Amino acid sequence: MLAALAAPDGKFVSQHFGHASSFDIVDIDNKGWRFIERRQNKTPCVFGEHDESALQASVDLIGDCEVLFVAQIGSCARKLLELKGVIVLDRSGFADELLDKYRLYLKRISGNFSRPKKEAEIIKPEALKHRNISVDHPCFSDGKFGRQGRLHLPVSGACNIQCRFCLRALNATEQRPGVASGLIRPEDAVSITARALYLCPEITVIGIAGPGDALASSEAFETFSKIHSAYPELIKCLSTNGLALPGKSSALWDVGVRSITVTINAVDPYIGEKVVSRIISGGQILTGAGAAEILIENQLSGVSEASREGMLVKVNTVLIPGVNDHHVEDIAKAAAACGASKHNLIPLIPQHEMADMPAPTCEQIEAARSAAGKHLNQFRHCAHCRADACGVPGANDHSIELYGGVRVQETFSHS
Repeated sequence: MLAALAAPDGKFVSQHFGHASSFDIVDIDNKGWRFIERRQNKTPCVFGEHDESALQASVDLIGDCEVLFVAQIGSCARKLLELKGVIVLDRSGFADELLDKYRLYLKRISGNFSRPKKEAEIIKPEALKHRNISVDHPCFSDGKFGRQGRLHLPVSGACNIQCRFCLRALNATEQRPGVASGLIRPEDAVSITARALYLCPEITVIGIAGPGDALASSEAFETFSKIHSAYPELIKCLSTNGLALPGKSSALWDVGVRSITVTINAVDPYIGEKVVSRIISGGQILTGAGAAEILIENQLSGVSEASREGMLVKVNTVLIPGVNDHHVEDIAKAAAACGASKHNLIPLIPQHEMADMPAPTCEQIEAARSAAGKHLNQFRHCAHCRADACGVPGANDHSIELYGGVRVQETFSHS
């Protein structure tokens, strides 16, 4: 397969698509990758003005490639490339490292890797098109937002930390994370997924996002194992606070998880203790900066492990004015160094211990995104999904229709 890289020196991917004066073309196969040619390009963006004909020419120039590595790209160019079937990976870094990592990803999604294949990992060739996570996951591909659906299975009720802004709840009304109408059993997950696909054929992602933490108990692993066996072509996604993530990436891979979201609200323990009131670690309840330090260390270690395993990693950060709003660049920089590929800033919803704090203004959100965007591509279309969400974000919601009548538990564990 052919890949294009916006690497002006042939070594480091660093250019915006609209400013790329050339693209290096390489051929990727099972044995490695080799340089084919350098294609000169007339840059479509000059002094902030866009030449539409030059933009189309740039797209046509690499239209025979299957993937593009580029530091940044506009939504219009992304859509034009996707129409030609080009997967856009907005990553910066050394070309050889990006290509080697992508080869690892390709081997794993096709089942072509050294460890013995399990039945759940034998994927039909025609199903592989669904495994392009950067294209088919609504939280990783801005260009596909509004066209791809996701299903959240609310199987994880327990949580191992308590954030000062978090108020988990069981109800059918609130549109925010940490909320579900109730919990379901792992053994019901396959039949629920089948009905969800009937209600919303656009679903490409099966996720577990609570309403507690997906790694605070065993239900997520059991659920993913069953879903991956029944629907290997669907993307499996997990959301976690990261405290229990270290050491679990390989096991998550084995049950089909290919993308993960880790919520990191600080990389400084003294800021972290202002966000998290307590954690449960080693069977003990811990508080203060010491607890925050353990949480941060585990989060960054877990992101590194997941990235090395071949997963796409997104980091969520709750933007809290006066607490971490001037710290988000440090978070993004640390997460990027550990292998994260996308960052999602979520405005604080004032509640629980932070009920009297103000939500961030639009200006504060944009300033934080601008700072964090120096290190990680910013996701700007978060729908504040519930833990039992079903449908296309921002377009339709089938959760009540799907989950009615299958509730089996009315309470869940607070840390």
